Amino acid sequence: MNASRTIIWPLLLLLAAASLTTTGCGGDSSAKPTPAAATPATATGEEETEAKAEEDAIAVEVGAVIRDTLSQLYTTSATLRADKQATVTARTQGVIRELHVEEGQWVERGQALAVLEDDEQRIAYGQAKTTWDNKQRVFERASKLHGQGLMSDEEYETARREAEETRHAAELAELTLSRTVIRATFSGQVMTRHLDVGATVNDGTAVYDLADLSPLYADVQVPERQVATLKSGTAVRLLTDQGEESGTAVIERIAPMVDTATGTIKVTVAVRKARGLRPGSFVRLAMVTDVHSDTLVVPRTALVAEGRRWHLFRVSGEDGKTVERIEVSRGFEDTDRVEVLLEEGAGSALSVGDQVVILGASSLSDGATIKLMNQEAPGVGA
Repeated sequence: MNASRTIIWPLLLLLAAASLTTTGCGGDSSAKPTPAAATPATATGEEETEAKAEEDAIAVEVGAVIRDTLSQLYTTSATLRADKQATVTARTQGVIRELHVEEGQWVERGQALAVLEDDEQRIAYGQAKTTWDNKQRVFERASKLHGQGLMSDEEYETARREAEETRHAAELAELTLSRTVIRATFSGQVMTRHLDVGATVNDGTAVYDLADLSPLYADVQVPERQVATLKSGTAVRLLTDQGEESGTAVIERIAPMVDTATGTIKVTVAVRKARGLRPGSFVRLAMVTDVHSDTLVVPRTALVAEGRRWHLFRVSGEDGKTVERIEVSRGFEDTDRVEVLLEEGAGSALSVGDQVVILGASSLSDGATIKLMNQEAPGVGA
């Protein structure tokens, strides 16, 4: 009996300890579990797609398709020349005493440009004039005597001939004296002064270069097929190397014959107003050979080349964030504007007011997503 108690009590103590441990660790099995902390809300699949599309969108600028009138231009180059250009030379011997004009000045026809020392010429003219006066009086007396029958025909003819010869000599001396004043042969601008005061000149020595710069002229060779629509008085655009207009010009005349060697016709253009141009200046000329009215026009930068073909991108989609590729042909061009013609089977037609990509088009493909850099899309003329 004592042995049994000795064995049972330790077992009961172990069971009691196990029960307490289970109750302390497990707690009440009926108690509700503590809810886990709420996790942050994640973006939906649609929002992720929109964010990705916005990130991949290509930045562009757009402009509107308009209707306008464009001209076909024949562009060529030429060197300007003066209508009149000549070197004024001395017509007698002498030393330059005075110079009355300088380079750049405008002079009128007959205006004195320079004066030579004229002492010898004045003396020579005075002598010749005196001789002529004497011989003229002798001839007048001879005429009276001959009329009265008191002088033979031979004597009368001698007196007449001597008077005539001395008159010619006096006129020549007067002409030589007048040439000591060097005058402008036409109205124009002094281009070059060749000599200084004190220089000795002879007959033919260059003194000044003159040119009539109003207007300047350009002679161009135009293919025969382009001349049919040209006529005198037609305006011509005078362009700089950057394509900007630098003056006004008109067709002055068109040659009546074709150069058989080149198949071209000479067209002379008169430049009425030109900024900073002078004889010898190199210019570009644009002549209007045809006109298209009420045609679709876009900025030149809207067109993208692909081999020999052209296309552009029109803004499409309800939200205006995608583009549609449209095949086109180039028509007339005018500086930064181009006429566009739809290719056959291009699908959609262009309309006035359609927005087309004018900056960044080369980076696009059909259906690409875009974002606008210019919120208000300007027209072609903006």
